[in-house]
Order: sequence, then C-alpha cells, then structure tokens
Amino acid sequence: MSSARYFSPDYVTARNRFRTAVAAQNGRLDVLKLQATGPGGELLTIDIGWFGTTNPQRALVHSSGLHGVEGFAGSAIQLQWLEEGIAALPADAAIAIVHVLNPYGAAWLRRANEHNVDLNRNFRAPGDGGGALGIDYPIVDALLNPQSAPRNDLFYARAAALVLRNGLSRMRLAVVTGQCVNPRGLFYAGSGLEPVPQMYQDYLGKNLVRAQRITAIDVHTGLGRYGEDALLLDASADRASANQAMREIFGERTQLDDNDGIAYRVQGAQHDMYYRLFPQADVHFATQEFGTFSGLRVLAALRAENRWHHYGSGALDHPAKKQLLHAFCPDDEAWRAQVLRRGREVIRQARALAFKREAKQRMR
Repeated sequence: MSSARYFSPDYVTARNRFRTAVAAQNGRLDVLKLQATGPGGELLTIDIGWFGTTNPQRALVHSSGLHGVEGFAGSAIQLQWLEEGIAALPADAAIAIVHVLNPYGAAWLRRANEHNVDLNRNFRAPGDGGGALGIDYPIVDALLNPQSAPRNDLFYARAAALVLRNGLSRMRLAVVTGQCVNPRGLFYAGSGLEPVPQMYQDYLGKNLVRAQRITAIDVHTGLGRYGEDALLLDASADRASANQAMREIFGERTQLDDNDGIAYRVQGAQHDMYYRLFPQADVHFATQEFGTFSGLRVLAALRAENRWHHYGSGALDHPAKKQLLHAFCPDDEAWRAQVLRRGREVIRQARALAFKREAKQRMR
C-alpha cells in the first residue's frame, strides 16, 4: 500500500486528514489555537484526538511535530493508527493523540517556531531563562548562521576544519544542545516559555491531573542511520526504574540520552516538563527518532533554510525549503514504509506498557 495514503504533502492536508480520522473513530477533538498564521494566512492549531475516560488514572500520549517539518512522519503514523482503529480501553484509561505540536514549523517547513525557537529546548522550569545554554556556541555561530541568503560557501570544508581544531564531541554538543546566544541562530532555546509549551503543559496538567501512570511517545526524524529508529530515554539516575520497564517493552532499540550514539542531553526538553508536572505519576517517556541522512547533510539543510528564512523572502518554493523537507521526510517509499511499520509496532508496545494489569492493581 502506498505511503501517500498517510504521508501528507503539507500541514493543512495533514490536519484535515487527522480531524476527519478522529471523528471517524468517535474521538473527542480538542483544538489549541496559535496566534501565528500559515503561508496563506490560515489558522494554525494543535489538534488532539482524545479517546477514553475524562481525567484518567492511566494515559498514553502520542505526539508529533514538535520540530515542525519533522512532523509529517509522526502525522502519518497517527493517521495509520486512526484508520486501523482505536481498540477498546480500560475504564480508567485514555489515549491522547497530539497532532503537530509546532504547526508553524510544519506549515512553513521550518524546524523552529514563529520566534525561531527550538521548542524541544524550551520546556524549561519557571525562572530558567536558559542563561547557561550555549557556552561553546560562539565557536560555531559564524559557520552555522551567516547573515546572507543561501549560497555556496564551502560549508563542509569549514565544518571539517572546526572539527579538527576543536574535536568532534565538543563541536557536536556546541551545535545541538541548545543556545541563548543568537536569536536568529539554529537551535535557539528562547528567552522564556513559548506559547506552545505553555498551552500544552496547561492542557496536560488539566486533563491528566489524576493520572498515576503516563506513557508518552514523541516522534522525531533526522538522527541515526537511514530508515532505522531508536527509542531515546532520559539518562537521569532517578529514571532508572522507568527505563528498565521501557527496555523490557521496547527491547534493544532503546538508548539513553547520555551523549553517546545518536542521542544527546538538552536542557528544556519536553520530557522535563512531564517529570516536573506529574511528580505523583509513573512517567515513561521515549522519543522515537527515525534516521534519515548524515548529521552534516541534515545540518546543511537546516542552515540553508534558516538563512532563507531570515535573509531571503522565506517563500516555500525555494530549494532550501524542499531540501529541508527531504532531509527530515525523504520522498522514498521504502523509508516511509519502515516509518509506518515501526510506528505501529511502538504504539502497540507503548499501549501494553501504559495499560498493563500490574499498574491497575498497584493503584487500588
């Protein structure tokens, strides 16, 4: 079956398909509206399909599109899930399918939001302005963020020279862990809580107030070997028990975010919000990351699009936009089929973890 059935060509199509699919499954559609608008002036929304009881004790949350343009893969997984049907839930349980957490990025083919903020660096605790972020970022700032429209400027050679001078590990962490140095730069973490993290944590706080067990899967693309996925877990010592439970369910594809392999630790990641917001609950959070191309190739695509956004017109018909979309959602039937297959499998496993009988017995 062609992946075109689930992979959408643009954000508006994906949203319309999702809303129709939620209605077909008799789910409750909750809509969080943004102030920002899309390329055609259209309203941008985070759409959430809710299934099961109100204020559940056990919940499974499946989210997509926190990084905008990465959201087309997660959207496809969610559309497939909805078409195949939401199986009956225990009386005390609910499923929330969260469609495209960064609709601005999805609509404009950006990884960041309307304020150029990387939202997976922005779920920080109250009062945390991110001042400690980006200590090494000035080393890479000039390379990553030229103040001009995209052009050929020997990016790969210059990147190689920086790596030779400073070491691969230091350069990698300087680039990806988040920064508060350059508001127009890549991986900008913002100076305060952005609208999406604020409204999303308000939504979860209201709807999961009674939850004793929360299992969350957040889908991303761009890291790892082409067509392969990993389940990235928080390496903090106090997550050891939860990580063991997830390893038992998800198997060898799990990986700690301890700056080894494809994973790395960041301040203000989405999972930090879950642990902070629900201290009373057993939280099992995993980022499902699907690999596409080499890290440098993906970084080059991000760099070109960011230049076009800030120093060009930002129009969607520019090659930089198409290049970025392809970097995070390859137009390759085999890759997309693998995303759908593994997306289905992880949802099945996550559901088993979220609603297993032991959890219900322990809560009595």
